[in-house]
This record gives sequence, C-alpha cells and structure tokens, in this order.
Amino acid sequence: MKTSGVVFAIVLAAVFAAVQADTFTHRSSRAVYHGFATQTVSEGGRTLVHTLEQGPIALNLAEFDVVYDPKGRQQSVAVIPIKEAIEFEIQTSAFEQAIINESNKGHLYILIEIDSPGGRIDLAQRMCAAIINTRNCPTVAFISGQSVGGAYSAAAAVALACNAIYMVPTSSIGAATAVLNVEGYALDLKEALGETVGEKISSVWRNYLAALAQQNNRPSLLAKAMEDRSIEVLEVRRQDRTFFLESHEMLTGDQVVRIRCKKDELLTLPAADAAACGIADGVVESREALRQRLGCPTAEVVVNPALEEAAAELDKVIKRFDSLNQALDSKYKEMSAKIASSTLNKNQAVKDLQFLIKNAEYLSRLKKAYPDVPVSEEVMDEFISALKADYQAIRR
Repeated sequence: MKTSGVVFAIVLAAVFAAVQADTFTHRSSRAVYHGFATQTVSEGGRTLVHTLEQGPIALNLAEFDVVYDPKGRQQSVAVIPIKEAIEFEIQTSAFEQAIINESNKGHLYILIEIDSPGGRIDLAQRMCAAIINTRNCPTVAFISGQSVGGAYSAAAAVALACNAIYMVPTSSIGAATAVLNVEGYALDLKEALGETVGEKISSVWRNYLAALAQQNNRPSLLAKAMEDRSIEVLEVRRQDRTFFLESHEMLTGDQVVRIRCKKDELLTLPAADAAACGIADGVVESREALRQRLGCPTAEVVVNPALEEAAAELDKVIKRFDSLNQALDSKYKEMSAKIASSTLNKNQAVKDLQFLIKNAEYLSRLKKAYPDVPVSEEVMDEFISALKADYQAIRR
C-alpha cells in the first residue's frame, strides 16, 4: 500500500528543515550547495543549478547527493491543466515544454490538473516521459473531476506517472484500455488491427501502465486491470497486510476481503476507493485544499496557459486551412467546368494552375508544420503532383 498523502507532505516538508534550499552535497569533496536544479544540461552533462552560494552554476549531479527541501524554493505552485482529450501533437509538445519551463523556476510542486477522457496512447506516453524526466521538482496529479469527471484511458497513465495523485471526491480514475481512432470512431485495438496485433499492442500498453504504477509504489495489478478485462483482482489480507492478487497467486491462509475488479470489466476507481487501494494518495475537495494538504496553503498559484494557447493556435490554423482549401476547391471546379465547356483558354489555364499549385504547396507546408490538421498528407501530395502534371502538359 502507498504511504498516505499526509505523510508524503510531512516528509517533504520536514527534510533538512534547517537548511535554506535543496541541498547538493559532493560525495568526494563534501562541498555543499543550496538551491534548486533545472533541466538545462550542457553538452558536457552538467546541469544548471541555481545556488544561494554562487548563483547559477553547472554541476555534474551524478557526483552529488541531492535532498529536496521546500524552504529554499519559490513559494509558488505551478498548475498545468489537461482539460481535453489527449489527441493533438501541438498540445503534447506544449506540455513537454511547459513542464520543463515550470520545473526550472523552483516551484514547490507542479500540479498536473487532469479532467480528461484520455486519447492517443503515443501522445500520453510522451507526456508521461516528460513527467518522469522532471526530477528537479515534485509532480502531483490533481484529478479535478469537472466536466469529464476524472482521468480515464490515456489520461490515467499521465496521472500514474506523477509522484503523487490526489482526487476530488466525485472523480474517478481508470478504464485505460488502448483504443485506435479510425475516422473519428474509437475502436478496440483487436477489432481494428486483428486479434494478434491488437493483443501485442495491448500487452505493451498494459505492462507500461504497470511500470508507471510500480515506480511510484502503487499496486501494479490494479493498473493492469484498468486495461485488461480478463483480470480479476482480489483484495487479500495476509498476516495483517493487504495485497491485490489474482486467484492463482493466493497462498494458504490468505483471506479474501473483497473482489476489487471482476472479470469482463475494466477497472475504474472512484476517488475514495482509489485512495483506499493506494492508487491515489488522498482525496481533497479543491485545489486550495490540496495546497493545504501539501503544506503550502499560502503558496502563489501559477497557471501555465501553454496547452490552452496551443489549442487556440491549432484552431486558427485549421480555420485558415479550411478557408483556403475551400477556395482552391472552388477554383479547381470552376476550371474543370470551363475545360468541359471548351471556354478556358491556354493563358488563363496556366494562371489558374499556377494559383492552384502555389496555394496547394502552401497548404502542404502548413500540414507538415501542424500534423494535427485533419487531412491526409499523401492525398495532398497526390493532388499537387496531378496539378503539376496538368501544368506541364498545358505549357507544351
């Protein structure tokens, strides 16, 4: 079972309370610095550390023992909201950069505030990697339970990657089965790719979830049951300790307390159950209550707008793309009609094709810069090739 959220906060707050910041002690020379590390690393492998003694310096952290201490950090908490489905590369890239930027500022904590139905597992894995690589600032998932009501599917994985998880009472976490988006429809991998390939990908995702759980001392079998309907999870008492097991793992004398997840069901845990099982560190009523629980009730809250700004940018790009694409479609249909009626002269055809090629190539560049634009790059390339072939034929 996981250490309780109260103990988690107390331990972090009490570590080296006498010093003024994170403590960096060189193992050989015993030189000591106080400050906080960033994720800025030089080519020589040295990390930029803001120290009280010498200001910003580059240290080889592999040579140091580092102890976290909130006292010397900025009295602030960063919030990175994930309020939509995880489906766009632009927002994933924004998240990756945002967590680096915020971790480099010396906040007490970074709250990943989640209310998401999930989405693409490849993008979720990128987010998880960004969280795991943020070793210079504690990360806390706050499942806020707003319009979606929790962290589901790929969003559950993002929560599991964090150092701690807190949930509002009405929220849930789980149902993390891998799905494939096919023309706007979410399909089970086995349905979309076939039994063999689908199971291979599902197995990789299932074990990935288990690894995320294990690295933060959470029950890995519960994480697997969020993805695999065939797993039945038993809550078992063994010598005054609680375990989560499958039936074939039970020993003589084990006492079944309850069935936590039945076969043919994907595990989804309400907040109270998630805390009781050790998936979550605690239940809180609000972000303010979470700050109180973490021991920083007066810390400034800094909300990072990167994901929201990325979504707005993509929306503008798609509107621009659609508008120009409609104009090209109208021009192409107009030209085709004139060709059919033999009313298009050569000079006008050359000008029309030049216009079409120029703007189609612009759309192609836009697609390459923004992969999330919902159009096939292959179809665009074929269209441009056809236009160029027509252009060369007319000029002969």
